[in-house]
Amino acid sequence: MKRLILGIVIGGIVGAVLILAVMAIFNSNRSDKRSGLQLVKNDSTSTTDLKNQKILVYGDYMDLDSTDYLLIPIGMKTIDQVEDKGLRSKSSDEYAETAADSYRSYKYNFYSLNFGNCNNIIFYNKLNDETHLMLQKPAIISQFYFPYYIPEYAGKKFYFILIGIREDDTNADGYINSEDAEKVYISDMSGKNMFQINPDNTQLIDWFIDMKTNNILIKVRFDSNKDEKFNYYDEIDILKTSIDSPVMGKRIINKEIKSNIKKILDKIK
Repeated sequence: MKRLILGIVIGGIVGAVLILAVMAIFNSNRSDKRSGLQLVKNDSTSTTDLKNQKILVYGDYMDLDSTDYLLIPIGMKTIDQVEDKGLRSKSSDEYAETAADSYRSYKYNFYSLNFGNCNNIIFYNKLNDETHLMLQKPAIISQFYFPYYIPEYAGKKFYFILIGIREDDTNADGYINSEDAEKVYISDMSGKNMFQINPDNTQLIDWFIDMKTNNILIKVRFDSNKDEKFNYYDEIDILKTSIDSPVMGKRIINKEIKSNIKKILDKIK
């Protein structure tokens, strides 16, 4: 009987140890697979390791319409970069010296940057060889739209750049990635004068130009339930600002209308 009890106790201890080991391995694997821009701590010495040496990667360059600038998107990888890690925000493609199809056609004869690990944009002036960076801090450029008008285009032309940037670790998990808030800026064609047009703690969903009033409307998602995520359960608002004189966007749907909408929908089973 004593042997049986002793066996049960030992078996329980062994089982508990195995469970803890499995949990540790699972948590280790899960943290290793987190993607995004991992910020380096001031006391970190890991950056001296060969495997952590950083290499610049470049997307395809593109003429910026009606200017003398070339746009050159840049990203970064480490020597031991592996799948599901690094600086990706949209694309799951592997890094390359140049990324094919860095840009794709978008509405209003704008082009959209499609370089998935983009951290900055170089503006290169072809006439005087002057170059400057758009950003001066670690970030992920999650959305980037600029005008590129073909000769056949007969509609109204707009000359501004719309940028979505994830520049803060808003959920404090040590990474800047698609789970963090996104700041939306309108910039002139030089990329030097940027104006934030969305409130903090939101993400850009879509945008629309009202050609008659020269306003831009942006649809943004708030982290309305404060769970540090942006998903189906959060509220959406539509904001409006001027393209010529951009300021923080103002809501076009007021609280009274929203309250009325909810009352109507509450009657639906």
